[in-house]
Amino acid sequence: MGQIPAIEGTCDGRFARVRDAFAENFAAHDELGAAVAVVLDGRTVVDLWGGHVDTGRTRLWRRDTLVHVYSTTKGIVALAAHLLADRGQLDLDAPVARYWPEFAA
Repeated sequence: MGQIPAIEGTCDGRFARVRDAFAENFAAHDELGAAVAVVLDGRTVVDLWGGHVDTGRTRLWRRDTLVHVYSTTKGIVALAAHLLADRGQLDLDAPVARYWPEFAA
């Protein structure tokens, strides 16, 4: 395990545990590099980054570091769900099991 990198960014005091958990990933789990942002009621309350972008640990993770985005279908599924809700074909407040009975098993 190498030197623990500094955590950069801002964090509302109410979310200090998020900052602590983020830092813990570097200290205890040898995280290479990461970023996390949380927006609550339209306000960014957590915007943190740290570590390195390369396994050689020669380039620091910066606020504007670009990364591959995985699980990109989540946005498409959310859009489809809201379109169905708008058409009255999906109740967003209904239990998931109404549409996927096995989910309740």
